[in-house]
Amino acid sequence: MSDSRLPSLNGLRAFAVAARSGSLVRAAETLGVTPGAVSRLIRQLEADLGTGLYRRTARGIELTEAGAAYAVPLADAFDRIGAATRLVRRRHEHRLALSLMPTFAMRWLMPRLHRFQAAHPGITAEVTVSERPVDFAAEPIDLAVRLGLGNWPGAAAERLMGETVALVASPALLAGRPVTVPADILGHTLLVHSTRPQAWTEWFGAAGLDPALIRPGPAFEHFFLSIAAAESGMGLALVPRLFIADELARGRLVEPLAIAVERAESYWIGHAPGRERDPVIATFKTWLRAEASSG
Repeated sequence: MSDSRLPSLNGLRAFAVAARSGSLVRAAETLGVTPGAVSRLIRQLEADLGTGLYRRTARGIELTEAGAAYAVPLADAFDRIGAATRLVRRRHEHRLALSLMPTFAMRWLMPRLHRFQAAHPGITAEVTVSERPVDFAAEPIDLAVRLGLGNWPGAAAERLMGETVALVASPALLAGRPVTVPADILGHTLLVHSTRPQAWTEWFGAAGLDPALIRPGPAFEHFFLSIAAAESGMGLALVPRLFIADELARGRLVEPLAIAVERAESYWIGHAPGRERDPVIATFKTWLRAEASSG
């Protein structure tokens, strides 16, 4: 057999599903055929490849060494085909799958998204949240926003906006213990963002304080939790200004000191390379840029 000739797609699919489920019966249920049909397809695939791929056991099937090695890239290939298929179908339906960082979605995008839907009623946004990198080739995600330096493997990335981190607290907390100079914060509880442990070190450096004086307080995984803790008077927090515009405007949080840190990382828009020509993605990116520039 020529190395360039692929085996039967039905056989590949049957084996991939059986390998993933560990059972010919479950594979048959997934594929909507009989277990005997799955077995025949895999036997034909084994004959085509010239090697065995699995052994029957009392609990199902056990992959051979060749089967285990073959199953991994096959599963990845079918996952990618499935993701690409879902993207094409959504594109036809004018649906936009977004993957956003949790607090960015909750505190920045959601208060604005109604404006996009009103301006573009023919496009339906589907919002999910995550902080991990997106593999656009394998996941049915049209566009993502992440914080970083723009070096996003397997993606076309465009800078959306920077991030300025400010010191904030509730007015009630500061009424009892005012903060008028940087050293005053040493008498307060310092709330920590657990994925950015260096934030207080950066702020202390900008304020001219010795980082050795930092005494970390309660830690929170997401900024929306830190914001809620600061509003409740639990302590001082370092949070991006773009997430607390409403709290600052309404006086629920205040900045006691005019010391902020401009981070080296920025928010980036990412999508699969070449998809900037997709009209739905282009429309949403244009709207995102306009919202970011408007403050």
